[in-house]
This record gives sequence, C-alpha cells and structure tokens, in this order.
Amino acid sequence: MKLMHIVDRKIQDTAVDVNADTSAAAGASSFDEARESYDVVIVGLGTAGAIAVTVAASRGLRVLGIDRHNCMGGTGTAGGVLGYYFGSQGGLYEQLDRQSAEAAKGVYTPPSTGEGKQVVLEREALRAGATVRYNTTVTGVYMDGKTVKGLQCFSPKRGLYSVFADVIVDCTGNADVCRLAGCEFMGGRAFDGQPQPYSNVLFLQEPTRVRTFYTDSGYVNPEDPDDMSRAIVESALLSTHLREKYDEDRRLLRIASLLGVREGPRIVGEENITLERFLNGDYSREPLFYAYSNLDNHSKDVAFESELQQDWTVAASLWGLKFSVPVPLGALIPKGYDGLIVAGRCLAVDHDLAACVRMKRDMQQCGEAAANAAYLAVTRQIPLREVPYAELAALQKASGVLSENSRVFFEIRLAEGDTSNPLVTWLEDVGRIKAGLASEKPGVAIWSARRLGEAIRPHLREWLRESGNEHLRKHSAIALALMNAPEAAPVLREIVREKDPFVPKTSLKYNQARGYAAIYLLGKLRDKEAVADLIGVLETADSFTFIDSNREFLSDEKDLRFQYVSYTVMALSRIGDRHPETRPAIRAALEKYLARLDGSLVISFKGSSEIRLVMDDKIRQAANQAFERWAMAEQPA
Repeated sequence: MKLMHIVDRKIQDTAVDVNADTSAAAGASSFDEARESYDVVIVGLGTAGAIAVTVAASRGLRVLGIDRHNCMGGTGTAGGVLGYYFGSQGGLYEQLDRQSAEAAKGVYTPPSTGEGKQVVLEREALRAGATVRYNTTVTGVYMDGKTVKGLQCFSPKRGLYSVFADVIVDCTGNADVCRLAGCEFMGGRAFDGQPQPYSNVLFLQEPTRVRTFYTDSGYVNPEDPDDMSRAIVESALLSTHLREKYDEDRRLLRIASLLGVREGPRIVGEENITLERFLNGDYSREPLFYAYSNLDNHSKDVAFESELQQDWTVAASLWGLKFSVPVPLGALIPKGYDGLIVAGRCLAVDHDLAACVRMKRDMQQCGEAAANAAYLAVTRQIPLREVPYAELAALQKASGVLSENSRVFFEIRLAEGDTSNPLVTWLEDVGRIKAGLASEKPGVAIWSARRLGEAIRPHLREWLRESGNEHLRKHSAIALALMNAPEAAPVLREIVREKDPFVPKTSLKYNQARGYAAIYLLGKLRDKEAVADLIGVLETADSFTFIDSNREFLSDEKDLRFQYVSYTVMALSRIGDRHPETRPAIRAALEKYLARLDGSLVISFKGSSEIRLVMDDKIRQAANQAFERWAMAEQPA
C-alpha cells in the first residue's frame, strides 16, 4: 500500500505497511490511538457533504464526516447564499430546509442568517449516528493500486492520524482527495483556464431585517491558498462592500466567512457530461438526479469561451433558456479508481456545462446520490461502478429525488412575473421557424434551424433575399452561419458595418447585441472578405449605440465597447488561422491596437457596474496566442 501526499506542490508516494505499524502508517513520530475504521468517510461537509453524511448514516453505516471549517452547510450557511437559484426539487434537503426554517423562528433574529440550517444539519447527522469532526484536514490518501483505502488526517491537537474506510466520498468542492489520489482533472475554459467569477456575500442590517447582498467580485483559483487569501481581502475592500458611509437604514453587519466560488477543478469521470453531448441528445438514460438551470456563466468576456457556448449564448441569445441535465453514477466516479466517489461541483462535467450543473439544490441531491451509491457498494461488497442502477434509482425515488416527472426538458421565461414557464419544443415547421426568425425573440427559431441543418438551408437562403423584413434577413444569416454556411457572410458583414445595436428579447436577460454576434460568426466562418470591416471596427472602437435596457450583461457603453473589441480580435485571429495571406494585415492591425491600450478597456461584473476589470492583458493574450500559432505554422517542415 502507498500513502499519497503532496510535498512542495508535487504528489509523492511512500510505501507503508499499515498492518505492521500504525504510527508509521500515520506518518507520525508518536501515535497513541488505534487506527480508526469506518464504512464510509465523507470529506467536506458543505452543500453536498452535509446531505451525504446524514443519508449514509441513516442507512446504518458507520460514518465519519470531516471538514476543515467549523460548521456544516458550506455555501448555503457560512457562505451566506441562503436562497436558491433554480435546481431540481425533491430529496432530503427539502425536509431539512423545512426544519431549518422552523428552528430559526424565535431563536435567530432574524431567521435569514443561516445559523438555523447549521444547527439542523449537525443535529440530523448526529441523530443518524454519524461522527462529525471539524478543524480536520486530509493530508494524504492510502492507495492499493487504484483503490482508495483510507486517509491521513491532521487536526491541531491530535496531529497526524489514519482513517480507513470501504468508500471515501470527496465533497470538498475542489476534489482535494481526488487530487491526492492522482486522479485526472478538467480545468476552466480552454482559452486561459479561467473559471467563473466568485462572489463575496455581505449581511446588511436594515430596520426590520437582515438582508444578504452580493455581486461578482473577481476571479480566483480556489486551489491556490495565496490567490484565495488575496481574493478574500480584496473583495472585502471593494466599494460594494466597504463603503465610505453607512446609515441607520443600511448597516454592514458582517461578511460571510466563505467566498462564493462557482467553479473549481472537476474530475475526469467514468462518464463525462459535456454541453456538446447534451445538446446533441447524447446523454445518460440512467440518471441519479437531474440538474436544472440555464447556462449560468457569470463571465462577461464570452468571446474567450468555446465556440459552442458562443453559438448558444451569443448567436442564439439562449442564455436564459433553462434545461434539465441527467447526471449518471459514472459522472461521480473518478476514471479508473475504486473506493472513491465525489459529490458537488467537482463532478465530471465540462467547463461549458458546469455553469448549469452546480446549483445548490442539485448539489444537495448529488450528495444524496453519492451516499446511496456508497451504501450499496458497502453492503453488497462490490465496486462503486458495479452498483445496480435499478437499486440505486429506487433509493433516489424513495426520497423524491427522482420522480415520474423527472426528464430532460427545455423551458424559457420571456417576461418578468411569467409563472407559466412554457416548455420549449424545438421547431420543425418551416412557417413557424420563419415567424420566429422574423420576430424580436428569434433564439428558439435560430437553434431549431441549426438542428434541422440542410433540410432548412434552402429556405434560409431564400429568406436572406427578403428585403422587407430586417429581422428575418439577419436572423436567417445567423442561423446559416451556425451551420457554417458561407452564404451568410454578406449579410453578416452588413450587420458589422452598421454596428447593428439590436438586442433580441429571447431571454429574460443576458441577450447579446446583433452587431458583435455577427462579428463572432464571421470569425466562425473564417470569412476573409470580412477582414477590412473588422479592422475598421478596431479603428473606430468607440462609436457604438447602446440600447440594452436590462443592463445586467451590458451595463453601459464601456461594456459594449469591450464586447466589440474582444469579438473582433478573436474573429481576426480565427480568419488568420485559416487564411495565411491575411496574416500580415491582421497582425499589423492588432499590433496597432495593442499599442493603444491604456487601461480604459474595461468590463463590469454581474451585479454592479462599480467594479471594473481592466481587460488589456486578455486582449494582448488573445493576439499573442494568434501570433504564436501563425509563427509555428509558418516554420519550415
């Protein structure tokens, strides 16, 4: 057996004989307690782990739950994110939420501060028979081949000690146990590895209540302690948090003790959920739960995201369309490993879809699924990947996680106060698609046309020539471009020359202006005829018409300017990749623009236009990446 641990940022393994000398196995010079043994150890008692520990213990297993913090619930308690943003209903969390609301009445003033849920989570875990241990950090993992056998832990008083179990459930958010075990990971987006922005919740004392408030505060690598320390301090000092003056109607009570980290490392699983697979209908028919949300990427520099994400959110403006994603057991099991399962935001989902598969309700259901899988693996004495789906699904159904209504579906809300939440049926009728493209809400029609492909292409070409309806012509061009059809390019170039300010109304918010959507699509088409028009955008990068009344994605003209610049740089880079003859002119234009960068190219964060991020370095990075690709391509064979 080997003990896997990290020394100076590198994973090292040390051979140990755990049966011969427990003190040596523990890695301690003195060890006066017997080695501990459990059926299941839950590492991390946050959103997913707090549910997992109670579910596993309630099944009669010997369960240890450990956490490096001093309470349960994670983001939903200490993190101050007390409400829910979508997610699927059903499961133990609903029962605990009702108990939390009742426990807070007359005890915590006001009841919205999260302490009630902390108490209920701890009480129910202990009632179920679990052992809960705070201020405990995992420092190593015991491995027998690719099977995880136990953990090396550290706490201030006990020092290093060993815990062994049949199954380890990694609910740490960053997959800390999986990292120590040597599992394979997926990171942020391909362009720069950047995850989504984090938030920092504050509690405000108002005359009759305590209210939580947060904005996006920046970007952070949640695995890097130095970067996390920087983010904790800097975000607390932002003008949104530390104001010059407070008054009786609005006082700062406290700042949440945990940052609101939306995305960290994710495992490569036995089965990986990707946006591409999902949108193509290639998803599991054996779900443990359904994640339900929109593609809620808080980043505003979408020009640096994947082409598929831009197809969805920029070309079709479908950011607000909500959908349900089936999550199978294989997405919770690190590829090639046994004795180890994850729950929470570190599950096997790609960066694009991680923006949807991360909501608190769903992560609580994920914790329940992992605990039930561990229960069956322990009691049947079988590997996790061999747990029978029928038995596992039955446990999930019994608690309400899976129901007769659980299924893949899409829905969209087009107006504030709309409670009907109509389900989206992708269009196949030519007349309905034409009507959708001719409207101010073209997104569903655009994506429906993309799905139909060649079958609808002749009609789209015909509609390009209908000069009497601007929306029909332009949205038909967008649909054609999503099929990589070059005949869309002339109309797209026209849109760019106009710097068309139209913002569709497909989504409730986060719609994208048609002018820079066309720029993105010309880059997608690698249209070399567009080079002159795109260079012209860089040369006149201050004259844009701002009409977005929502102001959540585009706060003002400064945000709009960045969108035009970023999409233009990326489009020119893609065109240069395809057409070497265009590179000299593109390079000269990009270098000229880079020389003009002076810190005024900025973007706001979601929730507040007070916080601005200077984007000069991102633009330089995009241009330099293109220059490097071209230099490599031009080297002699």
